[in-house]
Amino acid sequence: VWELLYWRAPGRSALALVGALGTLGCLARFSAVSVGAYGALAVLGVTLPLRLHRAALRALRRHPPEPPGRAQPEGTVGLSPEEQQRWARRLARHLVAATRTLARLFLVHSLLESL
Repeated sequence: VWELLYWRAPGRSALALVGALGTLGCLARFSAVSVGAYGALAVLGVTLPLRLHRAALRALRRHPPEPPGRAQPEGTVGLSPEEQQRWARRLARHLVAATRTLARLFLVHSLLESL
């Protein structure tokens, strides 16, 4: 905090100053609830693509793509029926869990979790 106040790191201090002035300007014009909501939406809009990008990179490291010269054998195309069912069940479980979590958060089942 002292580094920001004494401008020892000018880039970070300027960013903190602009952020603070922007927040105060928004609070002068709009309600605190809407400023907080849009601020949370902005943070989510930045962090979600970064997290998805990191997850995609992690998945690619685990399963590197096939070299262009190697092709799959003639008889095998895609996943076996057992693997398809396993992935479908897994996807269904994730969708149900996500739907329940979103419903609980948006319908304010627990105030602490929603905050």
